[in-house]
Amino acid sequence: MRKTLFWYVFKDLLRIFFLTSGALAGIMTFGGLLKDITDKGLDLRQVIAILRYSMPAMTTYSLPIAALFATTVVYGRLAADNEITAMRAAGIGFNPFTGIAAPAMWLGLSMGICSLLLLCFIVPVFMLKVERVIFSNVGQIIVGEIEKNHQLRFQQGDMDVTVYAHSAEVEPPEAKTPNVQRVTLYNPMVVTYESQKKGEDKPKVPKDFYMSSIADIHITRNEKTDEIYVTVQANGTKFPRNFAGADQAGVSVGAVQGLTYPSPVRENTKFMDIFRLQYLLKDPSDSRHVKDVLRGFVRVDQQGTFLDTVLAGLDGPTGTSKLDSETEHITLEKRGGTAQVSRDRTMLMVVSPAGQRDLHLTQDRNNVTVDAARARITVEPDTDQHRMAVTINLEDAIVHVGSETETSPRQAFTRDINVPMSPAIQKIEDRTINDYTKPGGILPERRLQLYRAGLQISNSIISELHSRASFAVSCFILVMVGCALGMMFRSGNFLNAFAVSVVPALISIALIITGQHTCENIPQLHQMSANFSNPLNLGLGLIWSGNVIVAIIALTLIGKLQRQ
Repeated sequence: MRKTLFWYVFKDLLRIFFLTSGALAGIMTFGGLLKDITDKGLDLRQVIAILRYSMPAMTTYSLPIAALFATTVVYGRLAADNEITAMRAAGIGFNPFTGIAAPAMWLGLSMGICSLLLLCFIVPVFMLKVERVIFSNVGQIIVGEIEKNHQLRFQQGDMDVTVYAHSAEVEPPEAKTPNVQRVTLYNPMVVTYESQKKGEDKPKVPKDFYMSSIADIHITRNEKTDEIYVTVQANGTKFPRNFAGADQAGVSVGAVQGLTYPSPVRENTKFMDIFRLQYLLKDPSDSRHVKDVLRGFVRVDQQGTFLDTVLAGLDGPTGTSKLDSETEHITLEKRGGTAQVSRDRTMLMVVSPAGQRDLHLTQDRNNVTVDAARARITVEPDTDQHRMAVTINLEDAIVHVGSETETSPRQAFTRDINVPMSPAIQKIEDRTINDYTKPGGILPERRLQLYRAGLQISNSIISELHSRASFAVSCFILVMVGCALGMMFRSGNFLNAFAVSVVPALISIALIITGQHTCENIPQLHQMSANFSNPLNLGLGLIWSGNVIVAIIALTLIGKLQRQ
């Protein structure tokens, strides 16, 4: 093809391509923004920032469709005006390198390279900025959840915590702590639930209830990791789930510590550039997901070490275990030597023989002594403050307040104490993934958890790398299809061109997305069996199958045109 003719067609392609790409990018940006405005309550500043960051990403995702549409329109118009017939009469064939399709081939090749570079380096940065802008005001998001659902769900170690409230509002930041957001809850109730093992499929059982007329949520955010820490402060009353009589109504509480709100900025491979993806592929232990699993192991080991210390004291020669904080002291004593002391993963249990109350508790702060038949001792580590929040639930108890003659029978009686971590428990915080994967240092259940976490991140990274490459390749293949379809249908009408070109584009994009979801579809722990098969190969096949199908269509159409 002569240079003049080449630029005549190529300039027309570029004009339609840029108009289509800009229109599609604008539609996709505003379409995605509407949901965030209604759900997240974005202000004008956030909307402007999202528009600025979204356009590069949305423009990249519009490249294949825009290139396909442009070639269909331009070559359809050339065919309708008999310009294709004139070119062929002049001896110009359909050769994609030197013939009629050369402008389309160079458009597809250049857009494919641009798409690959943008997807590998530019788009992840801007998509992460969009995500951070959306969730920059966590307080407003929490207020929106309260206004819509009247509840918030948190995690406190292995235990679920739900905060119910009638309404909420964001308070202005205090001068001393400008980075701490405050949300006021009206008529709140905090419900804690018994911890469940992973994979258990049973209703959650409430443990304690905290009630107050007003409460404050203090939100601290780590700007580097996007992790969010929450403290609920309230002057209210704590109620156990099981109690008998109004005299057991509860105790005053000040704060529910150690709550975590799931980071709204997800660890998504779409937010990572090519260097970060390659790094995590070599070392999956540095991913946030694997670190969360590791933190769970550390928490359980800290709980177990603390409970083992209490168990050793109760089963020791003195039968006594002491819990000391700066302001109070609690002593647990096993009298008579007949009570059975045992512990599971996160709980210590003391059970007396029938008709006996062999466990004796002494609390010096309120001059309270208790004789109980059974006890459940749980502990929750606070790694930031290096403290252990201990809860002692006593059942079938006799409470002595002040004088020994003043007794009160209780079906359930609860005491809480916050004690500092011992050096041995603090040292557990320094454990790494290697401490849990060395030979003989990991339990089968933990090995399965680590295997699943590593498989999730590696599958996600590999599928993301293949998806970006497949998306870029689709730009070149789709323009060949558009070129052939335009000449066959001989129409420069925009509506006809869109109707013709949308089918191969949807095939390619839909199979890429389906393949990614297939790669990341790892079963839950309790669903994984010995014959589990990694879905990675199937997902990669789907990712590339769209391009294969469209390439077959393109070759078939080009062959048909050459025979004409």
